[in-house]
Amino acid sequence: MSDEGNYLGEQLVRSKVITREQLQKALEVQAERAKLGEKTHLGGIIKELGFSSEEKISRALAKQHNVPYVDVDNLEISENVLSLIPRNKANRHKVFPIKQEKGALVVAMMYPENEEALADLRATTGKDIQPVLIKDGELEKLLRKVNKKLNEEIESFEFFKQSKQKKALDRKNLDLSPDRNSGNPAVDILNKLLDLAVQEQANDLHIEPQIDGVKIRFRIDGILHKKFTIDRDYHEGLVTRIKVLANMDITDNRTPQDGRMSIEKDGETIDVRVATLPAHYGERVTLRLLFHEEGLMDLANLGFTNQQLERIKELINHPYGFMVVSGPTGSGKSTTLYAALSEMNTDHKNIITVEDPIEKKIKGINQIQYNEKQGVTFARGLRAMLRNHPDVIMVGEIRDVETGNMSTQAALTGHLVMSTIHAGDASRAVIHFLDMGVEPYLVESSLTGVISQRLMRKLCQNCKVKSRVNVKKLLKFIPDFPVNEGETALELFKAKGCAVCDYSGYRGRTGVYEILMASDKIRNAIRGSKSSHVIQKIAVSEGMAPLRYNALQKVKNAITSLEEFKRVFM
Repeated sequence: MSDEGNYLGEQLVRSKVITREQLQKALEVQAERAKLGEKTHLGGIIKELGFSSEEKISRALAKQHNVPYVDVDNLEISENVLSLIPRNKANRHKVFPIKQEKGALVVAMMYPENEEALADLRATTGKDIQPVLIKDGELEKLLRKVNKKLNEEIESFEFFKQSKQKKALDRKNLDLSPDRNSGNPAVDILNKLLDLAVQEQANDLHIEPQIDGVKIRFRIDGILHKKFTIDRDYHEGLVTRIKVLANMDITDNRTPQDGRMSIEKDGETIDVRVATLPAHYGERVTLRLLFHEEGLMDLANLGFTNQQLERIKELINHPYGFMVVSGPTGSGKSTTLYAALSEMNTDHKNIITVEDPIEKKIKGINQIQYNEKQGVTFARGLRAMLRNHPDVIMVGEIRDVETGNMSTQAALTGHLVMSTIHAGDASRAVIHFLDMGVEPYLVESSLTGVISQRLMRKLCQNCKVKSRVNVKKLLKFIPDFPVNEGETALELFKAKGCAVCDYSGYRGRTGVYEILMASDKIRNAIRGSKSSHVIQKIAVSEGMAPLRYNALQKVKNAITSLEEFKRVFM
């Protein structure tokens, strides 16, 4: 338990907001979730358990941090005040400007003790910052309300309306300048779409031509959401605008193309990967947004259990060997590798990567961009790396036998090599190397461990609701659900939906993992080309908690829902 949590809990007990017994119960729940790698605030758990209201907890927090508590129910907030803090900074730091008072900007903050955020806000606004506390739920609602204004602007944007007065775009006169609000439909539509995608924290933006219009969808927290339908007359100009910015061939609309571009948003650079695909009603375009300045994730914040965290640190502290992260596309493999690289990044280590693309730039690490046209493939990049005497090598993905052979051989010659592979679980990742054609002796000699992972949406802490589940019925559908002996009913949680989570019932994602350590028994199984089932059985007998078990524990501990588990695993 943190000193901060202890201080808040004791203060709530002294103020007779909760009892000593209720505090103890809340601390037990917090400890259980910490074991699963989830950092939760004590105040949120106390509210969730129904021991106190959000207002009483927020008032106690304000007293704890020695800042005023403000009730914003009837507070009028002017546009001039809102414009002082860019939306991306407000979302990142969880802050909301309320008013100007005696030359200072009064800002509602979720974490008023965050000196880094305070310094950033002072530099951005040029004003002294007076932090105040409001209810967490109210803060989230205010942030959502401001972000939705942009959505409303887009929905009322004339080019997004299905209209009989269609304005065809003339490709010859297409404005290809980077200026925003140019008055040109292609430029303005793309700018508005990217603005909204950034505010919604979307990972992907999909532009999909249909018979009756062009469907626009965003992927948020791994789920696609339809946003608008725009007129088909704007499709060609919009695609051409994207292709020009991404250095793609605007004359070719019959073959798939890949490209990249960057956008500036409130002083933040966001890289965008672009992929086109010819379809029946025209070219389909996917734009993947890569947010460089979100900061590198810390291993401790990714959702690993305490035991899993110890195993990862053991893997990355090996002087040499081969560590693999497996999982489907979009399962967070790159984030795990970046967090591991960040953990190892010191002046005493020479770390080199070859990536496609470089998703996050890390100070102090030499990162090489994969570029097949210029001859920089994973295999060639790896060969060049070895001539630069690296201590740690990260290869973005093992795609072929040549890269697999070179990676394992590099691991055997004194380098720590890390990479990713597409496989269902840790044991299948091992077998995938053998199926690819990598010699069994290379895999068993070099492999130190495999991390397999998925991402699951986390329940919105503001609106999740309790659901009593009969254990007997539950085990009929999910026989491996972790239940204690004698339990006849479980109190799980379900998604509801509110303004805080945009009525989805979920907010943010967490990783679920299994970590296979390459023991002598595992190596013998690899050498003997045993099946993935045999390797999995050995790993579990040696203490590996399978992916499903890790996910079900997070359901049981109210981090996610049974419905989300079914979506990801069933």
